[in-house]
Amino acid sequence: MNALRTLWAKLRNRKYRAEFVAAQVKRGIPFQIQTLMKQKDFSQEKLASESGLTQGVISRAANPDYGNLTLNTIIKIAAGFDVAFVGKFVPFSELGKWFTTLSEET
Repeated sequence: MNALRTLWAKLRNRKYRAEFVAAQVKRGIPFQIQTLMKQKDFSQEKLASESGLTQGVISRAANPDYGNLTLNTIIKIAAGFDVAFVGKFVPFSELGKWFTTLSEET
C-alpha cells in the first residue's frame, strides 16, 4: 500500500482528519520559515528586521513545537521574505496529495 493510500485510510476518521490538519499547519509553517531562512541565508535577526518583528517572535515562529502563530505574524514574516502567504481551504484528497509530496524543494 503506498503512502497516499495509507494516509487516505486514516483520513476517513473525522477526528483523525482534524488532528492531522492541525499538526500539519502547526508544523508546516515553521518548516517553511526554516527552509526560506536557509534559502535566503537569513538569520533570525535579519528576518526580524525585514518583518518588523522581534527576534523572539521569529524564534517562536520557526519552532514547530510552538504552534500558536497568528495570521498577522505569518503575513509579516512573508513580507519579510518578500513572498506571498497563501492559506486556502482544500478537500482532504488535495491535502493527501500535497502531504505525500512535501519536501524542501516544494
